[in-house]
Amino acid sequence: MNASNGLESHVDDLRTRGWCVIPDIISEPALSDVREKVSASIIDNSRSPAPRYGVSNLLRFDQALLPHLGDENVNTVTQGVLGPHWRISYVTGYVTGPGTDRDIWHADFPYNQRNLAHIPAPYPDVPMHLTTFWMLTDFTPENGATYVVPGSHRQQDHPRPGSPLGDWMAPRDDEARLLGTAGSVAIVDSRLWHAVSPNTTDQDRVTVVVRFAPWWLNLNPTRRGHVERQVIVGDGIDSFVEDLPREVYDEAPDNLRPRLAHLLPAGSVIG
Repeated sequence: MNASNGLESHVDDLRTRGWCVIPDIISEPALSDVREKVSASIIDNSRSPAPRYGVSNLLRFDQALLPHLGDENVNTVTQGVLGPHWRISYVTGYVTGPGTDRDIWHADFPYNQRNLAHIPAPYPDVPMHLTTFWMLTDFTPENGATYVVPGSHRQQDHPRPGSPLGDWMAPRDDEARLLGTAGSVAIVDSRLWHAVSPNTTDQDRVTVVVRFAPWWLNLNPTRRGHVERQVIVGDGIDSFVEDLPREVYDEAPDNLRPRLAHLLPAGSVIG
């Protein structure tokens, strides 16, 4: 893909609409292999029951996606928003099965006002985090492609109880879908209002949600055992990220290691 044409338009879409979709990041036959391995690992290690399985820091259990996470097209678009020294903050695998119901409108960390670790609303109009959806199956209206609200990333809050922005469960006239073909990657401003959508088919929808943060965003409150998490979250329920095993880090492509090093266990030495 020509960076001076297609990728610049993706950066523009990300800034104006709140998301973009880059096609053909993973092609066959690699795609089928990644999908099969990732889907099995998510179901086997899920923290939640059917119909929607989920696994945090999927790389602990499965590295099939690892060779693709340093893709240069994804890197170029991400750098266009966050600058060159972005880091991977979360890697969460989902299998959205038949019967999954609609869920609430929300924004992601650090904007999600439900989280104990968050930037209080009204939050500033600054992109501090990107949420990427690695589509291992097609994202269609029928199989539960994520609901999004175009332009909502420029708001200073998201729908929730006590907010004037509407019911966080209600359908909206301006809602759209995050659509794409298998092998594509959607990059979303983490402020964008989005919601889980019903899967009305008889097939699973498989995705890995990988979030990107600039170097300056404090991720310590997301790390289990970190003193800043203890101070901010305490015994409360909030999103978290487990340590990345050293052998997974060592297996990662050279250009990806700087984006993963902070996820290593405390005291790790890299060379």
